[in-house]
Amino acid sequence: MTNDIKSFYWHSNAENCISILNYEFQGVTEVHDDSYLNDESPSCTFEIDGVNYKVFFPSDYKGDYCEFMLLDYTNYDANFRVDILGNFPTISELLNYFKNLNVI
Repeated sequence: MTNDIKSFYWHSNAENCISILNYEFQGVTEVHDDSYLNDESPSCTFEIDGVNYKVFFPSDYKGDYCEFMLLDYTNYDANFRVDILGNFPTISELLNYFKNLNVI
């Protein structure tokens, strides 16, 4: 039963977060699910003004995977180099990051 609950949370959280981001980014970008079942956290990608972003969503309620992690994937290379832009406890705070950039 525990795996069923974790799987439900993982999938529903990914779908809900992507829907919220697509709603907020209307006309700016389209958010794409790039989650893989073997990842610890579901994730999405999108591009705004030439910057490639990746967001990992929370996959549990505590520990290392309980926040939204925003990454700049623009300079992603063979060495897996990415820039961490921030960790956000809620999707609202993640959206505030983009509001402060005057993107939305």
